[in-house]
Amino acid sequence: MKLKSLSLIFILLLWGLNLSAVELKLDKDILTETGRYEEDYLFLGNDLKFLGETKDLFFLGENIDFSGIAKLAITGLAREINVDGNVNNGVKAAGGTIDINGNVNGTSFLAAEKVTLGKESRINGESFIAGGKIFVLGKHKGNLYAAAAEITILNEIQGDVKAHSGLLKIPDGGLIAGNLTVYHSDQKLSPEEASRVTGEISYESPEGESLDDSFGGMIWLEIPFKATFIVFGLLLLLFPVNRFLEKQYTQKEIQSYALWGLLPIFVYPSAIVFSILLLITLPVAASMLLAFMPLVFVTKTLGITMIGGYLVKAFNFKTTSRYLYFLLGGVIYSLISLIPYFGYLLLVFVSSIGCGLILFALFKKEST
Repeated sequence: MKLKSLSLIFILLLWGLNLSAVELKLDKDILTETGRYEEDYLFLGNDLKFLGETKDLFFLGENIDFSGIAKLAITGLAREINVDGNVNNGVKAAGGTIDINGNVNGTSFLAAEKVTLGKESRINGESFIAGGKIFVLGKHKGNLYAAAAEITILNEIQGDVKAHSGLLKIPDGGLIAGNLTVYHSDQKLSPEEASRVTGEISYESPEGESLDDSFGGMIWLEIPFKATFIVFGLLLLLFPVNRFLEKQYTQKEIQSYALWGLLPIFVYPSAIVFSILLLITLPVAASMLLAFMPLVFVTKTLGITMIGGYLVKAFNFKTTSRYLYFLLGGVIYSLISLIPYFGYLLLVFVSSIGCGLILFALFKKEST
């Protein structure tokens, strides 16, 4: 009882440090938001149509339609992402499709099967984009770093372009007011396309190295870390207390755990800073710093196992082994996490699921 009471007091303290700076929304249907918020806005659910104003927007859902104002950045994951509003510190997002037709300032990181910077879009800042197909239809002021099977530029880019692409097209109407560096392209630009680049054009394919070699090298570099995590994760699952992970959780339950798990994740850094500033609580700050990596490991393991169980149920596999859940989830997680920046978002999501599960287990609270 004492442990639970102390845990509750500690969580409430962390919550109080930063919760007033976050507006939380959970909705399983379609949410239309028109409010104005001075704090960050966090959404977890299916569909969000944001018409209001906020500081930072964090989201995790199916479809996001942003037509409002973000004083800072938009960050999150969704199947379909549409940005028609104003963003002042970049868009950091990954999903199935990303369409931007608004005004975006600052550095953006985008990853999707199809990324479109629409005709009405105005980008002011550097963009790092990875996808199957990339279309630049609006004006882009800043350097562009792009990797895709196909890249099409149909408007002006004021800056240098570095492209890893099987096919790069600059039709009539496209212009690069800067230098162009093309890596591992299947073919060179036509004379007409080359005339639409004001700076120097260079084709680079280092001798003896290909895109597949580079990607393969990155995988080999990651393998020891991934393997170590999987081994220690399996050892953690040996403890009998983890038998509850053999349950196959529903999407609704996972979303609920993720929402509540995001709270301590957001306030944990603030709690460390707060403890340092008070001086008298420096030992607490030191303890929290030392506990950070073990906590990430535990919550990440729990989250991956729960996702693995959900996938087993979705694919109708006949097993209730938490070890197989973890291995399936771990393999998929390891592959997806290789995508730049997307891996960080995935880590936050997975860890939040595990963290939420711990909170519910501590206080025996049924998820809704």
